[in-house]
Amino acid sequence: MRAGALRPAALDGLPEGQRVDLDVREDLRRGNEPFSRIMAAVAALVPGQVLVLRAPFEPAPLYRVLGQRGFAHWTESRAADDWSVWIYPDRVGLDVRGLEPPAPLVRVLETLDRLAPGQRLEVRHDRRPVFLYSQLEERGFVHETDAPEPGLVRIVIRRREEATGSCPPAEARAELLR
Repeated sequence: MRAGALRPAALDGLPEGQRVDLDVREDLRRGNEPFSRIMAAVAALVPGQVLVLRAPFEPAPLYRVLGQRGFAHWTESRAADDWSVWIYPDRVGLDVRGLEPPAPLVRVLETLDRLAPGQRLEVRHDRRPVFLYSQLEERGFVHETDAPEPGLVRIVIRRREEATGSCPPAEARAELLR
């Protein structure tokens, strides 16, 4: 996401066990390629963990590779030669099947408040949450809903500004639900 923007609340104050730090500045100064170290650290992340990568420059080419592997990022410039990139899964899952209303609606809205930039929320519900859709619109989110099997309704939600806007509807829907 944008360098220099305020760190998202979802990334602030992470407990020590959820933050994994990797500093590759010295590797690069010595002429060593850190890509394999970075990808090994990403692969070792367990659910709920975030990788904080320190580098002497913004590693923009890395963002596409991470995106292809299901990760989003937030970047901050500490100095001209000191960058931190927060790397985290791009999808958060929430299963609200079996909960009585309004609990599913409340849980979804609370979870949306904690999404980091680039993350989307995949909700598993046992019915179409018709009252949720207007709440999403008011809060600046878009959604795609499908019912892949009986008793399962899947809703994928993301911020409107992060939604794929230039694709034809069928392609955009397939991308959102991937």
